[in-house]
Amino acid sequence: MICLKEVSFSPHVDFYISKICRAAPFDMKTFHLHKKYEIYYLMKGTRRYFIEDSAYRVNAGDIVLVDKDEIHKTGPIGREPHSRFVLNFNPEYLSGVWGAEAAARLLSVFHSGIKVFAPPIKAQGFFESALQNLYELSGVSTPESDMLRKSLLTLILLRIKESVDSLLTAHAEPQKLTNKTVDRVMTYLAENYREQLSLKGIASKFYISPYYLSHLFKKFTSLSLVEYINSLRIREAKKYLETTTLKISEISEKTGFSTSAHFSRMFKQATGFAPNRYRKFCRKSR
Repeated sequence: MICLKEVSFSPHVDFYISKICRAAPFDMKTFHLHKKYEIYYLMKGTRRYFIEDSAYRVNAGDIVLVDKDEIHKTGPIGREPHSRFVLNFNPEYLSGVWGAEAAARLLSVFHSGIKVFAPPIKAQGFFESALQNLYELSGVSTPESDMLRKSLLTLILLRIKESVDSLLTAHAEPQKLTNKTVDRVMTYLAENYREQLSLKGIASKFYISPYYLSHLFKKFTSLSLVEYINSLRIREAKKYLETTTLKISEISEKTGFSTSAHFSRMFKQATGFAPNRYRKFCRKSR
């Protein structure tokens, strides 16, 4: 069976949906990012969702929108079970059906600034039903099933757009999880991630113990301090790979990784591609 990680990173897989029910607490192994849009719907439980530089509390019935190339990771809040749908699709998946302009309007929800929201209770039944129908189409490959998939996805995006537009009109504030110390640390790391950093050195900057900093940072972001630093470095490395001809060793040094081997390992873990393969893929996509 194809796993979600494989299809999330595979450029030739246009659409994929996963449904998982977990009885025990679950923390993603590490953050990742991909060139696909992602819709996450939590049916049961409570989760923490980190996207780019912010953490959000996600409750049952909430929808999470992840734009392509955004760093993200989920983590547990408490020890309760949870159930969720995750849907991934390529940017071009709907443009062939509705045209580029109409598809762009639908996809605008992913860069509206609204990352997590609670649909009206009546709409939750629609989302669960539509996502379940999409899930049941998994593995079915006919012209009719493809039309149905695209139609259901379009309906989902239209209903999401209704909610997002309403929130934007009401100037709703995003429900982020915040902590003053963590926010200050993240600001410091964003300015200094190219340097050689250590937990002890960072903690001393803020006059707190390394253990307390490590625990606090993980609690509010679902990422370890090292993961967050690596996410900043990989984000910049992607830009170098996409826009320059710098050698891998040069990119590794510029972004703060200790060795090229460590950079390549972390980059593949986060993106599904080795750096050179990622560069080739980006060139083909232009």
